[in-house]
Amino acid sequence: MRILSPKTIFPALLVVLGICLLAAGCTSAPPDEGAQQTTPVTTAVATTPAAGAGASGAAQGSVSAVPFATLISYLPGAPAGWTAGEPVGATWTVEDGQWTWASRDYTKGDATAAILIQDSAYYDVGYWESWDSLVSFETTEGYYKQGRVSGHPSWEFFSKPASYGTWIGVNERFMVYVSLDDGSKQDLDAFVNAVNYGGLANLK
Repeated sequence: MRILSPKTIFPALLVVLGICLLAAGCTSAPPDEGAQQTTPVTTAVATTPAAGAGASGAAQGSVSAVPFATLISYLPGAPAGWTAGEPVGATWTVEDGQWTWASRDYTKGDATAAILIQDSAYYDVGYWESWDSLVSFETTEGYYKQGRVSGHPSWEFFSKPASYGTWIGVNERFMVYVSLDDGSKQDLDAFVNAVNYGGLANLK
């Protein structure tokens, strides 16, 4: 990953660990950060990613990434009962072009959440680097599963006791990632559904 924030590194490590465990025939799910490893008694079921899910489509760098200030405008305010932090953004150089991202943290008591939006400009960067490597599986400790959010392909994960995350790929260019710790599935859905995916899809 080229985003060096702990909020973004940890989910990527979960992906890599989950894939390694599946390849080795192990049935344990990605562990919660700092939690003790346990061995589940169920068998993981893996499937290949859906056809057409990927970060190619258009030529890399065939568009200019929108400024991170534009992405910041798509970060929603806090849901009821939550407090939103100040949004941050960055521009990264890749090959002969650039890509951008913006993120915002949210808190409610001990619960924390974050939303990150990236414009890859069709480069294989950020969360797009691992998108095609994700596989569906479920164990007693959690799951990764495919879905759709506002018509766009998505991946959702859960790791006990209360860690959630959802990736949403928009037009094979933009990626929205929502993470949640010490919250509920309802909290995750509230954050996921608060993003204006139609507006992102129309950005040029």
